[in-house]
Amino acid sequence: MTVHQPRSAAAAARRHRLAVPACLVAVLTAMLGAMASDASATDWSSVQLAWRNDPRPASDAPLPVDAEAPSRASRRLQRRTLRRGIVELDPPAARVDAMIPAALPIRATPAVENAIESSFPLAESSGAAVGPPLIAHRDQAYGDSVDPRQRFDLFLPDGCTGAGLPLVIWIHGPDWKSGSKDDCPIIWLTDDGYAVASIGYRSSDTAVFPAQLDDCLAAVAAITAEASTWGIDPTRICLAGSGAGGHLAALVAYTQPAAGPTHPNSTEEVDATAVAAVAMIDAPTHLPSLGGQHDRPGSPASRLVGGPLPEFREVAQRASPLAHVTADDPPTLIVHGGREATIAAEQSERLDAALTASGVDSTLVLIDAAISATTPTRGTPAAVALVEFLDRTIGAGVTRHDPD
Repeated sequence: MTVHQPRSAAAAARRHRLAVPACLVAVLTAMLGAMASDASATDWSSVQLAWRNDPRPASDAPLPVDAEAPSRASRRLQRRTLRRGIVELDPPAARVDAMIPAALPIRATPAVENAIESSFPLAESSGAAVGPPLIAHRDQAYGDSVDPRQRFDLFLPDGCTGAGLPLVIWIHGPDWKSGSKDDCPIIWLTDDGYAVASIGYRSSDTAVFPAQLDDCLAAVAAITAEASTWGIDPTRICLAGSGAGGHLAALVAYTQPAAGPTHPNSTEEVDATAVAAVAMIDAPTHLPSLGGQHDRPGSPASRLVGGPLPEFREVAQRASPLAHVTADDPPTLIVHGGREATIAAEQSERLDAALTASGVDSTLVLIDAAISATTPTRGTPAAVALVEFLDRTIGAGVTRHDPD
C-alpha cells in the first residue's frame, strides 16, 4: 500500500518556500517604483559627489569629505611588483591646500635708499643692532708670513673720508693655543667712528714664547707703517684683548720694539709700541705666581713657555707684563671679574698697583661675579668701560659724513 501523506507535505512545503520570495519581490518592486518616480522629479544638478581617493584637491572636494592619502602597499604586493620588474614611484604627498591659503600675502622687504655701496666685503657686527656699513680688509699679511695665522683683518667705517681715524687693535684669546682673529667682539666700534683691527699670531702648539709677542709686534708695526694708506692716525692707537690677548696687548705696549722690516713690501722701520693706550680683560699679568692648575705641564701658560711654570720660571718672568712696567708705559685699562674668570683678581690688582706706583695712568674695573662674562660686546659693562677709556685716552671716533 502506498502512503501519499509525506508527498503532499513535501509539496506543500515547496509551495510555501516559493510564496515567500514572491511576496518580497512584489514589495521591492513597489518600493523601487516609488523611488524612481521621486528621483525623476528631483534636480541633482547642484549636488557635488565625492568618493574615496578623490583626485581633486581637498579644497575643491565637497565638505566634510576630505581627500585621503593613498594607502601603503602590502609586503606581498611589493614582492609581486619586484618579481614582475615594475618600478613603482613613490606615492604623491598629501596636499595641504586646505590648511594654507593659496593667496597668502607676502610681506616685501623695504628697500634701503641712499645705501653706501662698497667693493669690499662687509664684516659681521657683534652688536645687537645692524649699524652703518663698513669696509673690511681681511687676511692682510705681516712679517715673514710663514705661518697662516700671521694675518690681520682691518675694519674701517665707511663714509669717513680723510685721515685721522683712531684705531683699536684687538688681540684674541682665550689662551695662546686656541682662538682666531675672526673672534673679534669689538667690530661695533666702527659704528662710532673707530677703525678696528684684529690680528692673529702663531699658536703655542707650533711655537713657544716669545714667538707670539714677536708676531704681535710685527703686526702692529705693519699696520702703523701703512697708517696713511688706511687713513689711520698713528698717534691714536689702542691695543686691547681678552685673556691671552690682553696679556699680549700689555706686553706689546710695555716692551721695546724690535728692529726690522714691518711689512713684506716695506723697508721702513716703525716703532711698533708707539701706542697711546692699552686695555686688557681677565688677563694674567705675572705667570710665575699664577699657581694651582696653571703650574701643570699641560696648562696653557706652561705650554706658552715650553714647560711647567715652576721649572721655566725665567721664561715665565720675561713673559709677564708686570716685569716690564716703567714710567713710560701708556694709560692702561684693566677689567677683571665675572663668573667665567679663571685668573685670580690678584693678578689685575698687582699690575694696577705697580702702574700707579710708577706714575702711569691705570684704571681698574672689577666686574661683579653675578655677570656671566666680560666679553666687550656692545652694552656690556666691559664695553661701557672700554668706550669711556677710549674717549679719555685716544679721543672720540671720527664723525661719519653721509652722502648728499
